[in-house]
This record gives sequence, C-alpha cells and structure tokens, in this order.
Amino acid sequence: MSLVGKVESLWRYPVKSMRGEELQEAFVGFSGVYGDRLFAFKSSAAPKGFPYLTGREQEEMLLYRPRFRHPERAAKPPNLSEAEGMAPGINSVFADAVDLAVDVEAPSGQAFGVDDPALMSLLAKRMGDGPVLTLRRSERAMTDCRPISLFSIQAGRQLGDEIGMVLDKRRTIRRGDVIDVA
Repeated sequence: MSLVGKVESLWRYPVKSMRGEELQEAFVGFSGVYGDRLFAFKSSAAPKGFPYLTGREQEEMLLYRPRFRHPERAAKPPNLSEAEGMAPGINSVFADAVDLAVDVEAPSGQAFGVDDPALMSLLAKRMGDGPVLTLRRSERAMTDCRPISLFSIQAGRQLGDEIGMVLDKRRTIRRGDVIDVA
C-alpha cells in the first residue's frame, strides 16, 4: 500500500457560509460530517434552486464564528453504539435540537443564538430593504454539491495566487494587510 496523502486538519461548518471549527476527530456518516451545515439562512432574494444566503452574496458572513453550545454533544450521534450494531445503511440519529444549539459570534464580538431574530436582522441589514431571511435547520448537511470536501494545501496556495491573497485556514487575510511572518 502506498501513501497518497495525509489529513492535515478536519473542519466542520455548523452554519452554511460562516467560519468553520477545526476538529480533532469527526463522525462521518452517509450525510457527511455530523453537525456540518446544520443551519443555513434562506433568502427570499436567492434563486429557487439554491435559496441560501452565502458568502458569495455577503462576504462578511465568512467572519461570523458559530460554535456549538454543547461541543461534547455535537461530536457524535447520541445513539452511535446502537447504530453501529444495526445493518449497513441504517443511519444514526441526530441529537435533540437543544443538544445541537449554536451560538454565533459576529465580527463585532457580539454573540447571538443562531435563531435570534437580532442575528437575522444584522445579516439582512446588509441586503437592503427587499429580501427576507429565515433560518433553516436540517439533519443533512446543506452543502452546495457533496457532503465531504477534500481540499489540498496545494489547491489553497494556487487559489491564493490566482486571487492575489494569502489564504490561511485560521484567519482571513485581505489585500493590503500587513503579515508578520517572524
């Protein structure tokens, strides 16, 4: 057997288009990483085929930091032992909503529950007067394409070169920022 690569880091994104959280380990099932993109904001201004507000429409969303209130309960399904004994193809269940509650820290440092109308108001304010936002919750990741993404370090470097930015998995570096590499 030959080595084709190694996992440098694991990330989960509790809220679609907001910052992710680095994990030491992840439970991965049929629908992807447990707790990944559990929440998303639906926008009345988005196309019907893809109704979500994302960082493409509102770049600042990428600076919001969601966190599970109970990280230990959000690590794996509550019935994992039972599910492991079931026939292949049987899905484990998600924890109760209260166990998977998410708080979101805005770029200002202010914290909100993901379902707090004030958070939706803050996100909607940047969109002008027309669109209405609603919160969606799903036990399957609300991904654009596939439930698992593999992104190589080389691809990240290439993307950074193409857009003229240094990409870093832990922070956002914008054009013109001074970077201390010492």
